[in-house]
Amino acid sequence: MQYETHPAPPNPRSYRPDQITLYGVRLNVENNAAYLPLDGNRLKLAVVPFGSDVAVDPQEMEIAVIYGYAYEGYCYRFDKPKLFVFSPNTTKAPAKGCGYENSGYFMWQITKKTRMMELSTSADLAEELVLNANLPGNRSPNTYGNSMALAHRSGRLTRGGGTQG
Repeated sequence: MQYETHPAPPNPRSYRPDQITLYGVRLNVENNAAYLPLDGNRLKLAVVPFGSDVAVDPQEMEIAVIYGYAYEGYCYRFDKPKLFVFSPNTTKAPAKGCGYENSGYFMWQITKKTRMMELSTSADLAEELVLNANLPGNRSPNTYGNSMALAHRSGRLTRGGGTQG
């Protein structure tokens, strides 16, 4: 969803036409790990190299809640915050532009080719997350497509049997 305000101006020394500015809050600030609430406990998220138990420094890999972004001179906000893990191409800075000034938010300037991972989180009762999420109309469209393919003989849409000639 686009909204009216101006993004932070690009740095003239490092301008990139494919730059995306992310606005959000870094979560891996305590012991290089992020902590999410889970039923009175905390779930610890950290980026660790294979074969190690030591969390990677947040300057190398950020775990952040992103609320919005700027691209090509326009500001956008997500419908709901997104949890991303990414390696920033530039250092983070206090947020400027898009209405995030003086709010405690940070901004990261990345490019379209920056590798990222979105972590999808939902917290609710099992009834909502498991049962109600699988009701007709709530399932993802590809589930219906699979059911449709399985409803036909061998996935064929033609009728078998009869005479050909």
